Amino acid sequence: MATIKYINSIFCNWEKYECLDIRPIESRNIYPISRVTSHFDYSEKELKKLRRQGFSSAIGKDIMDRIEDLSILFSKNKPVLLLDESPFYIAQAIWQHYQPTSNVFIYKGGYGALLKEANKVLKSKYHFIILCGETGVGKTDLLNSLEKKGEQVLNLEEIARHNGSVFGNLSNQNQPIQETFILDLALILSEYDQKKPIFVESEKFSLGKNIIPLTLSESFENGIKIRLFLPKENRIKRLVKEYAAVNDFKLKEGIEKLKFRIGKDASSQIIRDLEQKNYDKVAERLIEYFDSTESYQSIHTQEYDMTINNLEINKAAEELIKNLGKKKRLP
Repeated sequence: MATIKYINSIFCNWEKYECLDIRPIESRNIYPISRVTSHFDYSEKELKKLRRQGFSSAIGKDIMDRIEDLSILFSKNKPVLLLDESPFYIAQAIWQHYQPTSNVFIYKGGYGALLKEANKVLKSKYHFIILCGETGVGKTDLLNSLEKKGEQVLNLEEIARHNGSVFGNLSNQNQPIQETFILDLALILSEYDQKKPIFVESEKFSLGKNIIPLTLSESFENGIKIRLFLPKENRIKRLVKEYAAVNDFKLKEGIEKLKFRIGKDASSQIIRDLEQKNYDKVAERLIEYFDSTESYQSIHTQEYDMTINNLEINKAAEELIKNLGKKKRLP
């Protein structure tokens, strides 16, 4: 086997490796990494003990037994990449044990280097197509339709597990930490063809606790902007379909957070409608509020490269793909 020990870059080649996260359990829990295998468990306390006593000690022999149990991963044709942290004590042991007969490498620099590489990916030039429009016009539905048709999409809400408003987490999903959010963004973008368009939904600077990196926000700002249109009554129906009876308690919490913006009387009325399961009225009043905000008022004053009626999602997706194919300009 080749004696190359370290790999300096993993994005764009992630799927070529069996990525094995061999950091201590504590580090994996605090700073999780997506798309990795984590079959090797040990604690920071065990690592400190191993470093004091060495591999000839009882703890060392126990660790080596666990390393031997990884043999099934090294029996595959796929090369293994070890993700460890300084001083790479476990990675060195695994590499020395399996290197003579297996393609095994160590990612150089650890978690910090991984984040730096991810940020470098986010600074790359991409051709973003931004789907814009008011609440309820179906931006996410159109994004999903485009993905099913084979288009490249960056679903920020899916990655952040948040829909980007005070009602963005009705399903009570745990959001990723900011570092994981950045890594996941970079993982997806690194797989895409930079010469082809990437569709993304217009968002504010954050989705819940996850902040969209500035370099990415700037790229979105320079992208082709598509205005989606949908009559108000259809927007109401879409919101009811999306939010009704999903989590009324969280929905009520979100409405209460808005009372200083929409007024105590208005928020109380919306809550009464919610308690009476009058979801159409709740959606209508919320749409009226969102449409009156400064950020949504600006939708009417922006310049767009194209306007699409989003009443029929699949038809809108096909029209968008067809019209973009005719356009010569890419950002």
